[in-house]
Amino acid sequence: MATLIPNEFTSYALNDQEQLEGASLTIVQKQVLQNQLSICAAELLALEYDVTQQNSYIQQEAYKRGQIEALRFILASSDAAQETLYPTLPPNLNQSE
Repeated sequence: MATLIPNEFTSYALNDQEQLEGASLTIVQKQVLQNQLSICAAELLALEYDVTQQNSYIQQEAYKRGQIEALRFILASSDAAQETLYPTLPPNLNQSE
C-alpha cells in the first residue's frame, strides 16, 4: 500500500506493482491524452512569430513544447507499464479498461 512521504511536495512510496498499475492508463484515458497532444501540436504549429513580441512567442512555444513532452512522457510510461504487466497481449490492447 502506498505510504505518504512527508516532504515539500506530495509523494508516495510505491512498490513496483503499484508503480506499474498507477502508470497504466485505460484506453479512454489514452485517447483523451492523445486528443490533448493533437490539440497542443496544432496550437504549436499555429503560433505566429511577431518581431515586436519575440519574448511572448518564445514563451508560448516553450509552454506548448512542454505540454507536448509531458503528454508524450505519460503515454510512453503507460505503454511501458502495460508491456510489463501484460507481456503476452498485442500492442494497443489494454487490460486496465
